[in-house]
Amino acid sequence: GPSGVVEVLVTYEEPTPQDVVEQLGARKADALNTLEMLRAQRANVVEASSKFENPNAVLEYLDFFIPAFEEVVAELDRISAAVVVRVQRTHIDVLRQVAANCRTEQRRCLMFRDKCINRPLPHETMRPLLNDISVTTRDQLTAFFDLNSAAAKLERIINTTQPEPEPDPKRVLGRRQLFTSLFKLPKD
Repeated sequence: GPSGVVEVLVTYEEPTPQDVVEQLGARKADALNTLEMLRAQRANVVEASSKFENPNAVLEYLDFFIPAFEEVVAELDRISAAVVVRVQRTHIDVLRQVAANCRTEQRRCLMFRDKCINRPLPHETMRPLLNDISVTTRDQLTAFFDLNSAAAKLERIINTTQPEPEPDPKRVLGRRQLFTSLFKLPKD
């Protein structure tokens, strides 16, 4: 009779460029929603600027993140279009760099909280807006950490589909030939 052991077949699908494009598309959608929220929050800060102790600090914070997130969206578009043609090492490097930059920029969120939120405010009614701004930027930075996993998938794709090209036998030069082709010897 049955021994009570169930055999489960686990298959591992290699990632495809399309998988990465979908992942980058999800991060882009997050970022576009974030940008919409940040622009609305910025308009609210401008409108109620007299109620903030330092409206310029809040606007500077937003004016740092809005273009930064727009730049990431543009990179995601560029990489998404490129990887379906050919995955390149630069795509991996850019995604990892963006994720690393986002980790670094979390410090800016903490400084903003210390400078603009974690203190008595002249108008406490502004605290929810300031909190929303802080949480929105922090959450978007955190969402971009996922670009490391997209980079890892691209790395797998490169390693499994694009082995190092074999050197062309006609292009392999002996040491002596190599030096003479690099430095043309003067004719006597």
